[in-house]
Amino acid sequence: MTTFAVTGVAGYLGRLLAARLAAEPGHRVIGIDIAAPPDLPGIIYRRCDIRDPAIADILDAESVAVLVHLAFLTDPEGDPARARAVNILGTQNLFVAAAEAGVRRIVLASSAAAYGSHADNPVPMSEDAPLRPNADFPYSWHKAVQERLLARLVADHPGIESVILRPCAILGPHIANPTGTALRQPLLVTFSGPPLPVQFLSERDAVEAFRLAATGTATGVYNLAPAGSLDYPEIARLLKKPLLRLPFPFLAGLAEVAKRLGLSPVGRRTLR
Repeated sequence: MTTFAVTGVAGYLGRLLAARLAAEPGHRVIGIDIAAPPDLPGIIYRRCDIRDPAIADILDAESVAVLVHLAFLTDPEGDPARARAVNILGTQNLFVAAAEAGVRRIVLASSAAAYGSHADNPVPMSEDAPLRPNADFPYSWHKAVQERLLARLVADHPGIESVILRPCAILGPHIANPTGTALRQPLLVTFSGPPLPVQFLSERDAVEAFRLAATGTATGVYNLAPAGSLDYPEIARLLKKPLLRLPFPFLAGLAEVAKRLGLSPVGRRTLR
């Protein structure tokens, strides 16, 4: 019997992954979150903030062997101090607790955003590309810091296996994120200028990648993305929706106003 712990189990990916892991024989799954998830058969729910030192007691008492860290405040702009406390200090607390509890394997949900948005980024990017998170894009910065925290932990505890997954935007019927929200609108909006390639990962493939990372033996850093890419004119044609192309400064200003009015989850920084 292998015991897995999934932080952020109330989130869309956490729910799907926990259910997938629990469906396999010989798996025991502990779901950790401050919000109770919907009824998940076979999941043992433990309410705890990853910033709370008590998380060490949970990991130890449940004899967790594999930790999948998905908990993350995805809107760091909403409350920057709280986002930093959860995403960075909470992650640090969780990793220290995992080492103390004897966790043997940690899977971290990072993001392709950790590479940063830069004009000289190669297309496509490989895992060897340096992390250059944008200082004015907290989501990007926090993901990169989480990776560094895990690297430091593994350096101090060589017995811990680690896997870092950097997915592109995840889409699916259970997914609620800014990208999905934007694509569901009757009018698609993007930047003017040469079309840029974008990639999307299905929720099914994302869950399967995290399952393999949690149950397998491979270690290291992996990008999660399809082989090909699309641009927004192609996406508009596939969805049969009109496409409005605006200069970036104007689009960024509109996005910021809409976010402050509560009309959109996407602000100017997210447009990177």
